[in-house]
Amino acid sequence: MSAEVESMMYVGQVPWHGDGVYVGDEGVKSDKAMPAAGLDWLANPTAICTADGTPITSHRAIVRDTDEKVLGVVGNRYTPFQNHQLFEFGDALVNEGQMSWHTAGSLRGGKRVWAMGKIGSYDVLPGDKVDKYMFFWNTHDGSGSVRALFTNVRVVCANTARAALIQGKGEGVSLRHTSNIMARLDEARNILGLAKYKHEEFEDFSKALTRVQIGTAGWEAFTLALVPDNEEAKFNTRSENTRKKLTELFELGRGTEISGVRGTGWGAYNAVTEFCNYHKSTRGDQRFESTLFGSGASFINKATNLLVDLSKAA
Repeated sequence: MSAEVESMMYVGQVPWHGDGVYVGDEGVKSDKAMPAAGLDWLANPTAICTADGTPITSHRAIVRDTDEKVLGVVGNRYTPFQNHQLFEFGDALVNEGQMSWHTAGSLRGGKRVWAMGKIGSYDVLPGDKVDKYMFFWNTHDGSGSVRALFTNVRVVCANTARAALIQGKGEGVSLRHTSNIMARLDEARNILGLAKYKHEEFEDFSKALTRVQIGTAGWEAFTLALVPDNEEAKFNTRSENTRKKLTELFELGRGTEISGVRGTGWGAYNAVTEFCNYHKSTRGDQRFESTLFGSGASFINKATNLLVDLSKAA
C-alpha cells in the first residue's frame, strides 16, 4: 500500500494504484464501507497545555479515539466533521439509488479521509469506459474544509482525474455542517446536479478529443508547451525526461490498444493522466492528493486547456 495511504476499501477494480480491503463488485452502503475503510473512529477535541502544565485555552488537539493519535492542533472554536457525518451526507444519495460507495480511506495517518461514490459511467469509444464519481474529502488537522469534488476514472487503466474542466475552477463545493436530514438531502441533491453538469461537460470534451488527430509535429508542440524548457537553465534534463515519458505513454500507454485512442487528443489526455497517476514525482509520496488537488491537478488542467484549443481548431 502507498505510504500515504493508512487504510482503504474498494469495490471491483481498485480505481487508483494501491492496495486495500476488497468488499465485492457491487456498490456498498456506509455500514459496510466505513469499517472496511478503517474509518470507524472519532476525532475528538482535547484540551492541551504547555510542558509545565499551563492550559492553552486558545487551541485544542484533535485526537483519534481508537489510538489516541494527535491528528492536528486547531483553534478552540473548531468543530470536527466526523467520518460518519461524511458518509451520512453521501447516504442521502445512496438511499435514493443515485450513488453507491465505491472507495474510501484514510491518508497521512488519519489527517485526511475520503469517500468516493459512483454516480454513472459512459463509453468514450467502444471498449473504453469512464466511470463518474462524487468525491468527498475531509481533513482532521484543521487544514481545510469538507468538500465534494467531481472525478472520473478511466476503467481500463484506473487513471483518476478531476472532472473539472474548461474555465471550471474544479475546486468542488464545501459541505455545510448540518444535522438536519432534509437540509442535508437538499444540499446533496444540489451537489449531485452540479456533478452531473460537470461530467456531461467532460463527456462531450472527451468524445471530441477522439476526433482530434495529433501527428509527430503536433505532439512535439503540445509536450513543449506543457513542459517547456527553462531558458535560464544550463541543462533541461528533467523537462526532456518528462516529455520522453509522456511520449512513451502516448504511444504505448494503458488503453492505447483500443481502436481510436492512439494518436488522438484522447490518447494525449490519458498519457498526461497516466503520467500524473503513476509516474510524476511528488513530495512525500502524496501522488493521490497531488492528482486531485496539487501539482498533478494543475498539470492535468494545463494539458486540458491546451487540448481544448486543439479540439476547437480541429
